[in-house]
Amino acid sequence: MRPPIAVTLLLLAACHSAPAPTVAEGQGKGLIAFDPAPPQGAKVWPQVEWHKGDRYILVRGGQEKMLFTVSEVSDQGYVLVDGAGNQYLRGKDLANLGEKPRGAERLVHELAPGDVRFHWPLWVGKRWRCHYLDKSADGTVLPIEAAYMVEGLDTIAVPGGTFEALRILRTSRLVLDGPDKFLDRDSVIWYAPAIGIEVRQLLDETRVELLEWSAAKQKEQPQK
Repeated sequence: MRPPIAVTLLLLAACHSAPAPTVAEGQGKGLIAFDPAPPQGAKVWPQVEWHKGDRYILVRGGQEKMLFTVSEVSDQGYVLVDGAGNQYLRGKDLANLGEKPRGAERLVHELAPGDVRFHWPLWVGKRWRCHYLDKSADGTVLPIEAAYMVEGLDTIAVPGGTFEALRILRTSRLVLDGPDKFLDRDSVIWYAPAIGIEVRQLLDETRVELLEWSAAKQKEQPQK
């Protein structure tokens, strides 16, 4: 996902009282590699579709609750709104595109052309990589390459229920020329196909889990 959720929320809170400046122009390379087909006999999971009104609450570190609602659906993707009215943009493939504060017309943080968190269809063992520019309103532009791998299918219990979830490892690397080296950063996502959302994330040693959810249209219900 872009920087950890808490960092994003702090950024939006800081920018809420002032007009958002325009982020720099330019884009990364986008999707640069992916496994084209599953092994014979492998189970695959198709691209999910969200609906306006879908709603979920995450809890970060067992303490901080965060509400998200799908407020817009279009051919370009989705807009999520948090409890404070800040907006989070996702592509139709659920790629992270950026954020903007409540009432703002422009992004304060953009991932261009997007952080491809999911490349559909998914199967255990699938890999893909993407390259994007992480651009902030202060003029900072960071070229990032993110590699993903679906490591396995787990049954996990979170406050919002018990789910079968695909465990996806994300490894990000800052791509800069020069002698300075930056350590790779790993995070883990558990995506539950039955409800089409991530039910657990491990971000910078902090656990983010699904607390509750509701679908605008009926989805398959997991067993609790």
